[in-house]
Amino acid sequence: MKTMTQPLNHQILFTEKGFTAEMCIEKESFEVAYNLRYRAYRSVDAIPVNSNEIFTDKYDQQDNVRTYLIWHEGRPVASVRSLTWSSYYNWAPTDSIVFFKNEIEQNIGLETAVFEPNRYVVDPEFKGRKSLTAQMFMFRVIAIGSEVDKCKYVITAVRPRHASFYKRFMNFEPISEAISIEQVTFPIQLLATPVASREKLAESSDIAAFKETDLEKYINCLQKINN
Repeated sequence: MKTMTQPLNHQILFTEKGFTAEMCIEKESFEVAYNLRYRAYRSVDAIPVNSNEIFTDKYDQQDNVRTYLIWHEGRPVASVRSLTWSSYYNWAPTDSIVFFKNEIEQNIGLETAVFEPNRYVVDPEFKGRKSLTAQMFMFRVIAIGSEVDKCKYVITAVRPRHASFYKRFMNFEPISEAISIEQVTFPIQLLATPVASREKLAESSDIAAFKETDLEKYINCLQKINN
């Protein structure tokens, strides 16, 4: 796997406080994200060992999916993936639509556009306050993506013990019981919040509030993918 030491200029969404966020477009960027994902999941023994040292799945190739990287001083330190459930993408599935379809139908409605971030990972060796900063920048990317895709809700499946973190920053509330799935060794629970909760996110962390230029760069990256 090719080693990258910096984000690619045409993929950059924003740079702030020594961190840079990018949307993966090129193959080498995806490989970096998938390896980071693998190392994070392996650090908690959530997935088995594989010789390629990447963690990917069938959703990564869908048109409604985006993968993002957060860099700090020439090092990829965090990654998150987003999936959009909407008519624009012909209702292509997301992880949670498969696992929590009944709960989504009852609490949100299956004809409502939703933005699902998952595969939140931080480099296991990147700790302390800088790790929290990287997570806030991932929330910022989520807010941008949900705005561009005109979604009404953000949903995400997390470990139950992490639910309070998501409630604190974006008013996420559980809409399911915890369940076990084959893909990972820990239970997951579905959380949901209106897209308007990005206002609370901005109040909780000013670096998580996106700017107009962020939207423009995000749209430019989408155009590069579509071309």
